[in-house]
Parts: sequence; C-alpha cells; structure tokens
Amino acid sequence: MTQARLPNIGDFSDYFLESAMRRAWLAFLLCSFILCSAQQPAPLPLTVEQQTLFDAAKKDFSEHHPELALEKMKQLHIMVPENSTITGGTAETALTVGDDAYALSLLTPLVAAHPDDPLALELLARVYAQGGDATRRDKTIAAVLDLHQKTTDERFQRADRFLVERVKLANGYLDIYYALVPFSGYHIYMLGRQVDANNALIRQITLESNDMDQIAFAKEQPVMASKGMRRFSMDTYSASKAGPNGTATQTQALMGFMDGQPSYDDAKARMLKVANGDALPLAVRTGVPVPSPH
Repeated sequence: MTQARLPNIGDFSDYFLESAMRRAWLAFLLCSFILCSAQQPAPLPLTVEQQTLFDAAKKDFSEHHPELALEKMKQLHIMVPENSTITGGTAETALTVGDDAYALSLLTPLVAAHPDDPLALELLARVYAQGGDATRRDKTIAAVLDLHQKTTDERFQRADRFLVERVKLANGYLDIYYALVPFSGYHIYMLGRQVDANNALIRQITLESNDMDQIAFAKEQPVMASKGMRRFSMDTYSASKAGPNGTATQTQALMGFMDGQPSYDDAKARMLKVANGDALPLAVRTGVPVPSPH
C-alpha cells in the first residue's frame, strides 16, 4: 500500500476558483467565445431597444434573479434568433435556473451551425451531464478537449477547465469542472467546488495526479506505468480562513488513491461521497497558508 502523502499545496488554493454561476455569466457578458471566436464573424449589434432589454437581464442576474433574466433573454432571443451570442447566453441562463430542456433546444442547432464554438460545446456537455446522458456527455467532453488542442482562439487556448454540471446536495451544490489540460503543479484533472445554498465556498475536491506519487506507482505497478498510466488521488481543500495575524489558511485532506484514471462517473461518485460526509480522509494537514493571488 502506498503511504499517504500530503502535498505542499503551494500554487493551488481557492482564490482563483470562481463560482460556477459567476464564471459562466461573466464568460458571456465579457465577450464570450461565441462572440469573439476567430472562426466566426461577429453578430450584428443590438438595437437600442434590444440593448436595453439585455442590460435589464444583466441587472437581474447580477442581483441574483436568474429566472427574471431568463424571461428577458427569451424575449431577446425571439427578436434576434440569428445572433449566436444571444442564443448562447440564453441557453446558459436557462441552465443556471435548471431549464435544461429549453437550453438543449437552443444548443443543438447552435452547435450544428457552429461545431467549432467552444462555449457552445461546453454548454452542450453540461446539458447532457445534468440530464443524465452519460454517453453524449462523454462524447461532447471529448469534442471540447479535441477542439482545445487545435483551436486558434487565444482565450480558449489559455483556458484550463470548464464547468460540466451542478449537482444538488442536501445543503448546497457541487459544481464539477473538467480540465481542458491538467492544471496546477498537482495535475488536477477534475475539480468539485462544494458551496452552500448561498454559493459560499465550503471546500474544493480534486482528482489530481501528483508527479511525486508516480515514483511509488512505477515500483508497485510497473506494467501499468509502462503503458503511460498514472496514479491519481482525491484531495480536499477547505475554504480559507483568516488567522489572528490576518494570514489566510486552509485545511488539506487526502481522501484516497486510484491506480489509473477513473471514469467521469467514478470520480463524480467519489466526490459526492466526500461532499455528503460519507468518506473519511487518510491524512489531514491544517493551517496551510493560502498563497497570494499576486
């Protein structure tokens, strides 16, 4: 059995992990991939009436009324059905309020018309995930990863993860992200961001493949290692707390190891066990300083 290890979490902490809702809406508002993709012409600008409606939808969303924002986005989509930015934004807002069926009705033709649109593909993967369609979810995730490898869109090239689904918990949610490329020094492949009912961060749950774990893995599983397989671990990072001297700290826990990359569903099930308090850690380290974002 591999001895439990606690990594120096150094460059990985919660400061750079936004809430799923904020990330999704900002990606749309601040010039989404759909609008700015080098592969597509920009849609025509909105009229004064349409821009006013769009601004009102943004205001509703910023004030935590996504259901009101969706009503306005639906109206706007009817006005400009050919505007891919509005279509994508309407679908994303629908996903936020849980209207997956309506989102799918928008995204299916959008992706068919723009198969190289990364945001549309990401949203489609999310619809399938939240609808329980594992086959189409995995196929669409693979399409997103393939597009990331060949894209010329500089913003998409810099991206390292995307939201796949939001899972309802007894008290809050688990937002599950998939890595476009393994990120941080610990090679994180999947990230679960557990929040309470008010979207306040509780903890982060990672599926990672730390290089330091591969030394023991190669000795214990030489055949698997020779085939390029790796050892993975599931770890948690608590929400940071300011200490008496003002320095933020967090708690890191090692939940377990897996030889070979687990499937999406396996990793999700393990994350849910952690989020629901049904899994005990192998080792815990407290008082770990949170690195500065600067």
